[in-house]
Amino acid sequence: MVFNKPNIPMGNFFHGIFQTFFLIGYCVLFIITIIILKPFRFHKRRQKSTIFLKISYVLYLASFLVFTYLLLFGKKQINESEQPYETLFNVHFLFFLTSTIVPNVGIMIRRRIKSNRIEYNILVSVINMLYFVYLVYLCVSHKWALM
Repeated sequence: MVFNKPNIPMGNFFHGIFQTFFLIGYCVLFIITIIILKPFRFHKRRQKSTIFLKISYVLYLASFLVFTYLLLFGKKQINESEQPYETLFNVHFLFFLTSTIVPNVGIMIRRRIKSNRIEYNILVSVINMLYFVYLVYLCVSHKWALM
């Protein structure tokens, strides 16, 4: 007696488990960040700039996590006519590399800045919002597949 087993590769099963673990890890990372950052805790003297900095960082982090998820697990099917870059190092890639470092360093060293703290908060908030807008643009326009 011959049984015809369907051709279901085990790679899809492990890919699904890997994808699930990444989703769980991303959610845990985001929740821990919100717990540590306490985005709605007010500062006595710098209320607005501190809230703006924390909210902009949380928005940046959410867009960054969605972008990296798409980069890892999204379908990267692009027509050859839409591929403007021949090399790995292009403007999008360099901007992505800086987006992994700059906002995180900005939020980590904020307490070490004693003078001009309001200006620092606003500057880092604007940088975070630029990265947020850019990453959302890449996700929506499907340009993340160019990386």
